[in-house]
Amino acid sequence: MSDKIIIIGSGVSGITTALTLQLLGYETEIITAKVPTEIANKNAHPDFASLFPSASIIPHSVYSHRLEELFKLSQSFFYELRKQVFPGLTINKHFEIFEFEPDQPNYCEWMLNLELIDNLPDDTIPRRSDDKSLNGWVFDCVFADWSLYFPALIALYQQSGGTITKQKLARKDISNLSSEVIINCSGAGGPLLFEDPSENQLIMRGHLLHKANAPLITNSADEITSYNYTPQPDVYSDAEGNTCDVYCYPRKDGWILGGSRQVGELKKSNTWESLNDSSTYTIDGIQFPQEIISLNNEILSYTYDHSFEVSDDITPSVGYRYIRNRKNGLRLHQENVSGKTVYHNYGHGGAGVTLSWGCALEITHEITTKKTKELKTELLKNISKIDMKKLS
Repeated sequence: MSDKIIIIGSGVSGITTALTLQLLGYETEIITAKVPTEIANKNAHPDFASLFPSASIIPHSVYSHRLEELFKLSQSFFYELRKQVFPGLTINKHFEIFEFEPDQPNYCEWMLNLELIDNLPDDTIPRRSDDKSLNGWVFDCVFADWSLYFPALIALYQQSGGTITKQKLARKDISNLSSEVIINCSGAGGPLLFEDPSENQLIMRGHLLHKANAPLITNSADEITSYNYTPQPDVYSDAEGNTCDVYCYPRKDGWILGGSRQVGELKKSNTWESLNDSSTYTIDGIQFPQEIISLNNEILSYTYDHSFEVSDDITPSVGYRYIRNRKNGLRLHQENVSGKTVYHNYGHGGAGVTLSWGCALEITHEITTKKTKELKTELLKNISKIDMKKLS
C-alpha cells in the first residue's frame, strides 16, 4: 500500500494507532511537537498525558456512549498481547474499596473474575484498620508497566518502518501535510488544530508519586495486587467536598501512588484552589495532597506490612487528563478539513491507555472498511511473528 497516513501526536493513542496501521501494511508517519523518548523533565509537560499514566486497563474518568464496545475490544487485545509476552503487561488482582456503600459502576460487569469483597477473608482486603466497615469488589485487571510497555511500543513502531517527525503544527499547516488521510491523536492540543464542537473543554489534574525500588505486592497465590481505596469524605475530599480516592500500582521499578482528581478547564488559567499549604507535602518543589502518602501508608502498613516516608526516594509528577466533556468526551469520528480526510481520536480522559487498542482498531476499521474482528485477528497474527526479546 503506497498511500501514506499521517498521525498527529505521539502519545499512547498516536503510537498505538500508527503501529496498528503500520503492521497492517500502511506507510505511516507520526508528526509530533514532543517526542516521548527525548523528554527528560516530564513535569515540564503536564499536558502530555502519556508521560503520566497509572496504566491500569480500567475505564476510569472517560465518557462515551460507545465505552463498553471500545473497552471490551481493547481489553481483549491487551489479554492477547500478554499471551504473546509483550513487554510490561501483567495481570493484577485489583481491589476497589470504599468506606461507604457505593454505586457499582457499569464497567464492573466488563471486568474478568469480578467478586464482591463480602466473600473474602478480611486479611486479604486493603484496609486502614480492622474497625472499618468496607464495601467493594476485586477483579482481574491488565496492567501496563509503563517503564517497559511504552518504550517497547515505540520501538516496535520504529522497527516496523514507522517514522516519527518532530514538528509543532498550527491549524494553517494541515492543508500542506503530505497525506490525504490525517489521524488526529493530539489530545489536549486537538482544539488548537481543529474546530471542536464541545463547549466545555474539561481537564483533570492529577498527582502521582513514584516510590523507587519498592517490592511487588503479592497475595498468598503470588498474584500481583493493586487497589483504589476511597475513605469517608471527611478523611479525603476535593474543594467541593467530593470524596477522593488513593491508589497503589506496584510495578517492577517501584510503586505508582496516587492520587487526585482536580477538574478545571482547558482554555482557562486554573488556580486549583483545593491545594493549600496545610494539606500538602512538597517534594522537589511540587506540592501534592498529603493523603497520597498518609492514607497509602496506612493501607500498605496494615494490610501488606510495607511502609514509606516522605523522605524516601519518591518522585512526584503532576499531569493533566483531557476529559473534554462529561456527556460524550471521547471524540472518535471522521470529517473533511482543508481538503483532507481527518479521523479524530482524542478526549480519552483517564483511559488513554485503556482504550488505545480499541480506538486504534476502530479508526483502522473506518479507513479500511474491514470489520474490527478481522483486523484484530490479522494484527495479532503479525505481532506473533515479532521477537519480543528485541523490544525489551
